[in-house]
Amino acid sequence: MLYSTSEANPLSIVQSNSPKRRPTEENYGVWQTAYRYFNERLFGGGLPDCVITNTRRRRTLGYFRSRAFADKGGAIAHEISINPTHAALDGDFDALSTLVHEMAHLWREEFGPANRNGRKGSRGYHDRVWGRKMEEIGLMPSATGRPDGRKTGFQMSHYIIDGGPFDLVCRELLISDFVITWADNPAHLTAMSAASGDAPEAAPEPQATTRARFTCHQCNQKAWAKFSAKLICGECRIPLIAT
Repeated sequence: MLYSTSEANPLSIVQSNSPKRRPTEENYGVWQTAYRYFNERLFGGGLPDCVITNTRRRRTLGYFRSRAFADKGGAIAHEISINPTHAALDGDFDALSTLVHEMAHLWREEFGPANRNGRKGSRGYHDRVWGRKMEEIGLMPSATGRPDGRKTGFQMSHYIIDGGPFDLVCRELLISDFVITWADNPAHLTAMSAASGDAPEAAPEPQATTRARFTCHQCNQKAWAKFSAKLICGECRIPLIAT
């Protein structure tokens, strides 16, 4: 079989191909947009860009890994990974809070003071420096995800401080046109949980606060509230639907 060599640039083959959807670009583009938004609004734009990935680690909502990637020129980048099951089960608001949780780890690595050993802390450890930054940006560290949890340790969640910086800036983001486009397929999750009694790879417990974006399907007016809220459009006088 003969193959044409008329294309001087091999990339022109994929660049000229324009499918209706580009799931990889859409998926990671959304997370990159969210990262840069929260970087500007909560970290003063000071965090360097990182490599954002998805993980299916069991019982893991997300993680930060210092200096995880390197290019062929020797440049180094940190990694933040988010579980797509988390986004599917808990909604955009909680998934975005996990992104910011991991961004606080990145801030700790880049700008936090060294400890007594001259290091930034043990890998995976949530220390007081990280915890104070979390509170400053509106996320309360908690091992249980509730007010009764300890604030430092290796296994650490958080809950969103009502009216705090994250709460306010995330609300602004979610009443815009932003949406996490791709997450775990609900049919896939159902099939996995039914097979041999197996749970999905990451079955995170819901966060203490779960929010949703509501939309009027007549005038497209948007509002942001808890999933249990009953909202009515002031213009069209019809219920707003969680989207």
